[in-house]
Amino acid sequence: MVDDDAEATMPGISITTSDQAEARLACAEVYFPHRMAVLHDSRTFAMSLSAVGLGPVSAGLLGYAGEVRIETDALETGYEVNVPLDGHLRTWTGHADVCAAAGLAAVYRPDGRTRLHGWAGGGQLFGLKIERGALEETLEELTDRPVRSTVALGPSLDLTGGAGRQWWGLARSLIDLAQDPGGPLGNPVVARPLARSVIAAFLHAVDHPYRDLLAHRPATPRPATIREAVDLLEAEPDHPWTVADLARRVGVTPRGLQAGFARHVGTAPMAHLRQVRLARVHLDLQVA
Repeated sequence: MVDDDAEATMPGISITTSDQAEARLACAEVYFPHRMAVLHDSRTFAMSLSAVGLGPVSAGLLGYAGEVRIETDALETGYEVNVPLDGHLRTWTGHADVCAAAGLAAVYRPDGRTRLHGWAGGGQLFGLKIERGALEETLEELTDRPVRSTVALGPSLDLTGGAGRQWWGLARSLIDLAQDPGGPLGNPVVARPLARSVIAAFLHAVDHPYRDLLAHRPATPRPATIREAVDLLEAEPDHPWTVADLARRVGVTPRGLQAGFARHVGTAPMAHLRQVRLARVHLDLQVA
């Protein structure tokens, strides 16, 4: 999962081109290598892409001036979500046919070939790529269960109600970030928790075999265990701690550790670590 030491917003890409080879290369840089067939007059071909990398999340606006068909081999390295902003997108997600639209996202897994076909009059989509390791590690942390294979995500996500609508409300902020990577959303203080939230909210919204576990409330560790974790943070504040690392050291699950800190300390483990580090810096300044 993305932690506080993760990379901040990566430099964005913004391109408009009528060259098909350049268009394929630009899309592959942000998303996945693919094959493209132009199904309209190639003399009028044009592609536009504005995208930004946010640690393990890549988000962008991708548009074509006319009808195209795009195909990939197995994605392997990531999960993908596509939301058409214009018209309909006929797509094969590797496991099911989905006619995606503004209120229905198409969801792609790493273990399947994909195909996209649209738009007769041109159109644009929001594309979100989540690195495979980041999504699966986030799911492990949320459920306290090992994830040892591709997560069998449902092929579509309804964006018109419930958790899907809430996730889409959050994910839409990435459109602003893709269009203006130098704005306030690109600040690491904002960007890091935004990336974490987008991945976690997506896992709460989309169908998969772990959904019931997400609603399970972990047992809260004993105060002595949390005290041991606090002592470790205060004794070794310069160590590159993560929640998973600290949880292993004191013998609890990451989710249980989070719950224990919330109950007994009143803050998250990494937030407490930041307080310890700031206090250490303040003390050093006083001594100096």
